[in-house]
Amino acid sequence: MPVLVLNASLQPLSVIPERRLVVLLTKNKVAFVDEQVRQAIEEGINARHLPADEPVIVQLLANVRVPRMALRPTRANILLRDDDTCQYCGKHERDLTLDHIIPRSRGGQGTWENLVACCRACNGRKGNRYLKDVGMRLIRQPKPLDHEYAGFFLLRYPRLREAYQAYLLSAQVKTA
Repeated sequence: MPVLVLNASLQPLSVIPERRLVVLLTKNKVAFVDEQVRQAIEEGINARHLPADEPVIVQLLANVRVPRMALRPTRANILLRDDDTCQYCGKHERDLTLDHIIPRSRGGQGTWENLVACCRACNGRKGNRYLKDVGMRLIRQPKPLDHEYAGFFLLRYPRLREAYQAYLLSAQVKTA
């Protein structure tokens, strides 16, 4: 059961395991944003078995300053940026490779702008040649992720992202 931790300003900070949630609760560092989830978690703690089906969102009681972190172009981050889609043919699958647009053998670097997700067939077709030499084109020009690091990890947890967006909408309705 992943748990989303929000700063006091409602900025997403991280996703933590349930064990860390129990520690934060015992130290009175967080508060639940949903009363029903709070009751279910407290009952689960008493029964020594936490429910695993509901997304859990907690808010820190004190604001924490978060330094900006630059994301590195790792395989997981490139696949996440490109939405598991081949950037040459548009095939959507999990078994993708990474391709250097300017091949490494020709001076290409491992940067955000030079790496794309690619299916094996397109990667084999392109090889170590330039796109114009093979008659291939990119579907989308690669660029660095411009997401703040704090919100970036929400892409990996769709149920938590949906719960967070619903919470923000409900918070807007209450203030309006």
